Amino acid sequence: MGATNCPETPRQKMITMMYLVYTAMLALNVSAEVVSGFKTVGNAMTKSNENLQTKIDDTYANFEQALKNSPEKVQDKYNKALEVKKLSIELENYIDSITYTFVGMLESKAKIYADPENPKKLTAEIDFKDANGNTSLDSVKRAMQLGGFSWISKLDNNHKGTAYFLGKAEGDHPQTGEIPKLIERIHEYKHKVNELLGEDSTHVTLGLDVDRFEVSSDKKSKSWEQLNFNNTVAGAALVTLTRLKAETMNAEFDVVNRLYKQVSLGDFSFDEVAIISRPKSTYIIQGGTFETRFNVAAYDSKQGFKATIGGREYESADSGAIKYTTVCNTLGQQKITGTAYVQSPEGGIKEYPLSESYFVAKPIGVLMLDKMQVVYAGVDNPITVSVPGVEGRNITANIDGGGALTKIEGDGNYNLKPNGSTKEINIKIDAKIDGKVQNMGTKKVRVKPIPTPVIKLAGYKTGDRVSKKQLTDGSRIIAGRPDGFDFELAPGSMKVTAVQVYISNKPYDGVDKITGEMASAIRKANKGDMVNIDATVQMPDGKPVHAYCAITLKN
Repeated sequence: MGATNCPETPRQKMITMMYLVYTAMLALNVSAEVVSGFKTVGNAMTKSNENLQTKIDDTYANFEQALKNSPEKVQDKYNKALEVKKLSIELENYIDSITYTFVGMLESKAKIYADPENPKKLTAEIDFKDANGNTSLDSVKRAMQLGGFSWISKLDNNHKGTAYFLGKAEGDHPQTGEIPKLIERIHEYKHKVNELLGEDSTHVTLGLDVDRFEVSSDKKSKSWEQLNFNNTVAGAALVTLTRLKAETMNAEFDVVNRLYKQVSLGDFSFDEVAIISRPKSTYIIQGGTFETRFNVAAYDSKQGFKATIGGREYESADSGAIKYTTVCNTLGQQKITGTAYVQSPEGGIKEYPLSESYFVAKPIGVLMLDKMQVVYAGVDNPITVSVPGVEGRNITANIDGGGALTKIEGDGNYNLKPNGSTKEINIKIDAKIDGKVQNMGTKKVRVKPIPTPVIKLAGYKTGDRVSKKQLTDGSRIIAGRPDGFDFELAPGSMKVTAVQVYISNKPYDGVDKITGEMASAIRKANKGDMVNIDATVQMPDGKPVHAYCAITLKN
């Protein structure tokens, strides 16, 4: 082929630029889906924590009333409850400081809207930087109190978290990040709370199990912190921190209620009895099961109670609690109500209202293409799958033909290698929830062939001016990565299988290097003559393509 056909035309350059802009826009669409999922989970868990705090406050209020009624009987347990409250607030504040600092690393300001779908209704705009350019944690706290997760736009960032949470280098021992410090604080918290409970510590499960090792999806044993904070997207890390805060509050709730029960209630001396609910979770995937346990906050452990919930009758078990479960098929905010019937010491039955709310979410499978929005045939395309509110080790992905999907290290991480005959691949995402595998949806990705490679002779390409001496006998002809193609290709994945080299308009056949005959012709050529190369290249998907190169001789 003549040299005039080799350089990239203005039209080709325009098409290449439009392609890059389009793929960038598609990548933004994926990020928006990821951010939306984590916002939903984060806001739901934050709301759940607020509801739990109300119940904790009610328990302390009951304790205070009991103290007024019977100071000698209640004072010791009340003092311990206040100490638990102090320890819990300190740990929660520490978790908040880690959260606010990390959010401040992601964002420099917050724009909070009364209606996120209507950008005209701006509620508040908060700049996180003070006069010295430092992040104000109080400003971040105020933004999260006003807008929750809704205003955070970089929840899909997976670059800043590992160093901050675990240390400067992955696998540092001892680790130097914030999470190892938090784990030490959790150990100290659990030790002090168990000391306050004494023998009763065996009857309370504090949770906050940060010492466990679990087998991840790549069949390797990993620590809790590695599973939750190593190479994790920002949204998942923030949800984990929110869950840790919830576990701290649940621990406080259970401990204070245990102390409350230790006060003798045989004479029914309290003038208030509260019905408390302890749900396993208030964020349920559609098709999952909502479960909670109802207790009477002040009761005789030898005496059970009954309740009517949703028109059905229940009776407490030996633990003193009523277990309530229901399959969740209706989306959105749900509420259950009922009445508890408690035997009074004076005779007769006293009635107490009970209620609990939870949120049922549509199954959301999130697919992130770690390189670009499209995938390329014949090469490994890194992808990550996730489901808001579900741990990565419980999530799997599969495809139905069109190539191969291979699990790689890290929860939710795969390599997708399409074959050259398919234009689309459907990726099915499943999650194991409450021991049952549920489908979270199917994501469709487009498959594109790798653009035509750049042909190079002795390292030179179209448009270069080269001396005859530089194109010596044996110089290699290789296929290089296309210009503007932001995708890493393995060395040798594009192989030159045949060439036709034109020197002074005379053709010479070869494979992938300059032969002695070609080198002799180059030495005899005139200054300004062209060395034109028509190469056949075998692409990673096995298909051959033609690529061209034109180099000018400068002497």
